[in-house]
Amino acid sequence: MEQLIELIKLACSYIKVLFTKIINGCLNFFKNVVGWFKSLQLQQGRDVPFIAKPNQFKEMLKKAPVKNVGIFQGVYNEETDEITHNEYIEADELDEKTRQILGNEEIVILS
Repeated sequence: MEQLIELIKLACSYIKVLFTKIINGCLNFFKNVVGWFKSLQLQQGRDVPFIAKPNQFKEMLKKAPVKNVGIFQGVYNEETDEITHNEYIEADELDEKTRQILGNEEIVILS
């Protein structure tokens, strides 16, 4: 798992276009995170969905935050060793489920 997290960090440094979404209100894990991943029709065994605290990607973001909190979500393709989908979400607050899943971790691989 640690090796996969390091590969994700490395692959993130090559993202050329960063998609940003701003939520006025509370980020809802099931609506905003799970819903986004479901819309991508990912392939199990190839695509690795993950979320991360944005401070992990400060270099990549290169912009001042608009809202109080945020998360970076993306899909790492193990076959091509690249991030195939990404989105940076800023919100006024995170819901309890998102805070619980992230906990003290910088990057969390979702399954």
